[in-house]
Amino acid sequence: MNALSTLISTAGHRSETVEAYRTSIERVIQHMKTHLEEPLNLEELAQIAAISKFHLVRVFDELTGTTPHHFLACLRVQRAKELLLKPDAAITDVCIEVGYTSLGTFSTTFRTLVGISPLKFHSMPKRFTVTDFALAVRRFLAARLPVPEPVLTGIVEAPAKRHGFIFVGAFNDGVPQGAPFSGTVMLKPGAFRITRPMLSEFHLMAVLIPFTARLNAMIASLPVGLVASMRLRDLPPGAPLKPRLQLRPLRATDPPILLALPPLLRQNTPGAPDSDRAET
Repeated sequence: MNALSTLISTAGHRSETVEAYRTSIERVIQHMKTHLEEPLNLEELAQIAAISKFHLVRVFDELTGTTPHHFLACLRVQRAKELLLKPDAAITDVCIEVGYTSLGTFSTTFRTLVGISPLKFHSMPKRFTVTDFALAVRRFLAARLPVPEPVLTGIVEAPAKRHGFIFVGAFNDGVPQGAPFSGTVMLKPGAFRITRPMLSEFHLMAVLIPFTARLNAMIASLPVGLVASMRLRDLPPGAPLKPRLQLRPLRATDPPILLALPPLLRQNTPGAPDSDRAET
């Protein structure tokens, strides 16, 4: 039984309370989206959710996989990514528009969540083309690189007639952010092999991006067709695992997927230019 089920059980609620909590958290997330520039106020969010601050933090974590503070940071950085793709965007102006008063804090948060700096992200459309991305995927698949130990094997499952690149990644933290610890690319559902983080808690994610997706959409927000996410907790580092990731449509409670996929793929592909591996 997970923590949310335990919370509902001990509170003596009926099973439909799970959906009531989900609706409450979706209201909170919608409020965040329309008030990105405002400081996070847990008391105000608890009133919107109509639950106590204590329950808000616990339920929010169970339904989204992260805290309200981190979720808001993800929403802010997602908006920043969209703004930074404008040719005349100024990083300082973007920083202020998404609610940060310190450029240093904004840059650090952006690099942590996306995997590259705001400046490098801003210049990406000038340096990266559809051909670059296609070649990076081709090199990655053709290289057939050995997977370093310890190996984690699993299965990705998807509905029929949904086609695209499937990216699978393991993240050291309890939520997926920045560059993955390890990962792979698949052209269809099935078995995958990646290096396993030897941690008691880590996160697995799979995203399907349609073959028809436009490059600028991939850079800005990742046009995710389907997603699967699994947070693995309280596991002995050597415990055997064979997770099954079932791809599904995005939910309102899914945090934005922020990693800068195209350059990160190229950085981890044999034959990629060395200049792409350095921060600008």
